[in-house]
Amino acid sequence: MLKHLTTWLSSRKHILVPAVLASVAFALTPDVAHAQSAAPVEGILNWFVGVLQGNVARSVAIIAVCFLGFLFLTGRMAWQMAFSIIVGIAIIFGAGELVDAMKSSAGV
Repeated sequence: MLKHLTTWLSSRKHILVPAVLASVAFALTPDVAHAQSAAPVEGILNWFVGVLQGNVARSVAIIAVCFLGFLFLTGRMAWQMAFSIIVGIAIIFGAGELVDAMKSSAGV
C-alpha cells in the first residue's frame, strides 16, 4: 500500500508542489490567517523580565555580593570573579535602560 502511495505521489509532483505552495501562501495572508494580537506573548515576556529583574533577582544579587564580601573578608577573593559578578549585576538591572539608550541612539 505504501509503495502505491509513494508511486502515486511521485507521479503527481508537478501538481502537488504548486498546490502545497498555494495553500501555504493562502494561509499566510493576513485575512485568512486571522492574525491575533501579541498580548499573550508580551505577557509571558513581561513576566520573565519581572523574574529576571524583580525581587528574586535582587535577592540573588544580594547573596552574590555577600558572597564576595565573605571572600574578601577571608582573603580569598579573586578580583576577576568579583569584577565579573559586579558587571553582571549592573547589566542585569540596567538592561532596560541600556536597551532604551541603544534604541534612542539608533533613532527608533
